[in-house]
Amino acid sequence: MRNLPSDIAADVVIEVSRLLDDAEDLAPLPVHALVKRIRTTLQTRLSDQAIEELVVEMASKRGLPMVFDNPAA
Repeated sequence: MRNLPSDIAADVVIEVSRLLDDAEDLAPLPVHALVKRIRTTLQTRLSDQAIEELVVEMASKRGLPMVFDNPAA
């Protein structure tokens, strides 16, 4: 994995990793749902897009399939 920007807190990386571990039996991974879950679990200054990019990068490193359906707002 690449070096993370300084604005990405370790707790966000740990939470993404935990969620990916828990969601490995979900195929494909609902990226937007994971971002929403992270938002409800942690308080962070990261944008949804930054969290989404982190989820995608970490899931792709694990070879996990993903779906990018963005629910209607």
